[in-house]
Amino acid sequence: MSTDELTITQAVAFAALYALDQETSESWKVWAHAWLKGNDRSGTSAQAAAMTAITAPARHAATAARLLSEANAIHTEGLMLAAENRNSVWHLDTFEQRNAQCLDEVAQALRPASGGDLLDPDSPRARELRAKVTAEF
Repeated sequence: MSTDELTITQAVAFAALYALDQETSESWKVWAHAWLKGNDRSGTSAQAAAMTAITAPARHAATAARLLSEANAIHTEGLMLAAENRNSVWHLDTFEQRNAQCLDEVAQALRPASGGDLLDPDSPRARELRAKVTAEF
C-alpha cells in the first residue's frame, strides 16, 4: 500500500486496522479500538500497547501511533514558539523526522510476517481499509 494518497493519521489508522486482523492480544485490541475512535491517542498508551502486542504488525502500528503523537506535540510547541516570534526551526525539523519515522513504522506494519513485499494495494482488504480510513479519518 502506498501511503502517498493518505494523510499520516490515515496511514496509522490503516496500519492499526490491518493489525487488528491478526493481533490476538486483547489489551492491544482495546487500545487500537480506543485509538481508532479518538478516545486515547496519547503516546504513553501507544507505547504500552506496543509492549503488549504479540504480532509485528500490531507492534509497528502502535509504535507509529506513538510517533504520530510525539510529532503532533512537537508541532504544537513549534507553532506556539513561532507565534511568540521565537525560533521554532528545531521543532519543525523534529516534527518532519517523527513523521518520516511514523511512516516507516506503518510500512513495517504492512509487511507480511514472511518478510516479503508490503500488503498488495490492490487486494480487496487493502481497498476496503483504504476506503474506511479516507472516509473516517
